[in-house]
Amino acid sequence: MTKEIAAGVPLYVVTDWADRFPWLFAGITHAGSGPDPFDLRLFGEPASELAPARWNDLLLASAFTAMVHARQVHETRIVVHDGVGAGVREAEGAADGHATAESGVLLAVTVADCVPVYLLDPDARAVALLHAGWRGTAAGILPHGIALLSQRWGTEPVDLLVHLGPAICGECYEVGPEVFEALGLEAPPDPAPVDVRVALARQARAAGVPTESVSVSDVCTLCGDRNLFSHRAGRTERQVAVVGILP
Repeated sequence: MTKEIAAGVPLYVVTDWADRFPWLFAGITHAGSGPDPFDLRLFGEPASELAPARWNDLLLASAFTAMVHARQVHETRIVVHDGVGAGVREAEGAADGHATAESGVLLAVTVADCVPVYLLDPDARAVALLHAGWRGTAAGILPHGIALLSQRWGTEPVDLLVHLGPAICGECYEVGPEVFEALGLEAPPDPAPVDVRVALARQARAAGVPTESVSVSDVCTLCGDRNLFSHRAGRTERQVAVVGILP
C-alpha cells in the first residue's frame, strides 16, 4: 500500500489494484492533523458523539454519493447494499462486512489492530469489505464473504482478488494457545505472537483463491506507521477502511 490522496481522501491505497482498476477505490485512512476531518481521533470512543459529522465529512471529501457502515461485533454477518440512497447510511443491526456491485457506494469498516479484508471480483465489478479480528476470522467471516459473492454475483474463487490490509503483525500480537486453536493454527504451550492474516490467507486459499491473488500489507498498526491507530498501544481511535466502485 502507498500513502496518497485518492478521490479527495488521504489514504493508504491498495497500489496494485489502483494501477489495474481505475474504476475502483480501495484504501484505509490515516491520521491527519489539527482540524483535518481525517484525523480519526474524531472516530475514537472518547469523541463518539462527533462520529456522525466525521462520517459525513469523509463522504463529502470523496467522489462517492453514498457511504455505508455498521456497528461491528466481531461476528460474520455481511450486508449486501443495493439501491442505496445518497448520504451516510448505518446498516440495520450489527454487521462486520459489506458487499455491493453498485457504483457510487462506498463501503466502510473501522479498524485499529483488526484486519480490513478487501474482496474484488473484477469481472462482475463486485466488492466486499470485512472487519476481521481473531474471533471473526475463527468464525469464518472470510469464507462467508467469498460464498456470498459467489451466490450473489456468480464469483468464481479462482477469479477473486483478496487484500489483507494494515493490522497488528505477527511479532506484536501475543495471544494464548486457545486463539491459535480457534484460528486452526498449531498452538504453542504458552502465549505467543500470532498474525491473524496468516490464518486469513490460509482460509482464502482453502476456498479456492489462488495464492498469487492474495496480497498482504506489510504495515503493522503497532510497530509500523505511527499515523495508524493501535488498540494494543492504548489508542482507542480507529482508521476507516473503504472500498467502492467509482461513480
